[in-house]
Amino acid sequence: MVAGSVALTTTVVPAFLTGALSGRIGDDLGFGDGGAGAAVAAFFVGAGIFAVPMGRVTERIGPTRALRTGALVSAAAALAIAAFASSLWLLIVLLVVAGSAVGLVDTGAARAFGDSVPSTRHGIAFGAKEASVPAASLAAGLSIPILAEQLGWRSAFVAGAMLAPLVWVLVPRLAADRPPPSDGRGGDSRRGPLVLFAGGVALGVGAATAASTLLVPAIEDRGWNEADAGLLLAVASGASIAVRLAAGSRGDRAPRSTWSMLATLLGIGAVGAVLLATTSAGVASVVGAVAVIGGGWGWTGLAFQTAVRVGRDRPAAAAGIVLTGLSVGGAAGPAAFGAIASAVSYSAAWATAAAALLAGAAAILASKHWLESGSARGQTTGAR
Repeated sequence: MVAGSVALTTTVVPAFLTGALSGRIGDDLGFGDGGAGAAVAAFFVGAGIFAVPMGRVTERIGPTRALRTGALVSAAAALAIAAFASSLWLLIVLLVVAGSAVGLVDTGAARAFGDSVPSTRHGIAFGAKEASVPAASLAAGLSIPILAEQLGWRSAFVAGAMLAPLVWVLVPRLAADRPPPSDGRGGDSRRGPLVLFAGGVALGVGAATAASTLLVPAIEDRGWNEADAGLLLAVASGASIAVRLAAGSRGDRAPRSTWSMLATLLGIGAVGAVLLATTSAGVASVVGAVAVIGGGWGWTGLAFQTAVRVGRDRPAAAAGIVLTGLSVGGAAGPAAFGAIASAVSYSAAWATAAAALLAGAAAILASKHWLESGSARGQTTGAR
């Protein structure tokens, strides 16, 4: 679990460094909020495009090599950004390469968990893995006062790349995962609800990823200095780590409550986005940032746990559907947020994020209702 979490942190660091340092990078390379959103979106486009092919690679090479190789690909891309990024388009290309590593690491971690973690602890396992994403956001926030202000933004990407050797040491030798047993029932009837569920995931993660990657420039727009905005991002990301771990633990104890927990956390995120949209007071900004990133982004481990439980006869396929939703939302959210902020205002962008979070919660609850309705019809047919 530790090795998988560190590996995923390494692979997503470039995206969050780009968002947190977008002001400095944009001044250097000549782009604004819209360009920053497009650059972050490019990372998740790479993750989405290469998710399935990299999953096949993981099947061939096994989880150990997948985790290590993914970390090395990400580190190479981060070093290339530090050394060669001289325009927005080159930055975008390198971020697509960095995003491709997510498929290796995410599928490698999932297979490793399948071999070594009992199903009754999948909630905390997925929560720990997904906590590594806000850990990358936290590191990005801290990089501003620690590195960027002293040595420039490129030094932060060099530091992020230095996590790769740690991954190589931490990842143990793991046996290749065996295909899970299939009960041969219900796969088709659950596909529709899972796709709707993934749509809700895409809406929620789009808003939350936009908030986490572009919080710093949004808070700077309110008059905060860059270092304080970075520290706020670190605090909010720390809250998201705690929520993901707590939610995963709760999901293990009460697996039937995961749907309502998902909707509640998305609702908390929406409240935070509304606060950021409607007031610029310092305390409200802190509460809003913690709510939208801590709560509104603290549920992705639950999403994997819920989907794998629903698609228990085809868990890899179910997890793949969720990963597709995460990638689509991660790509579209920052781009849309940046475009709205540039064309209208940050308040309008936050209001849009709140609406997306609420729509995501509604879609997730609707998918539950659809699934339960289908199960009830199946049971009635069976009784006949």
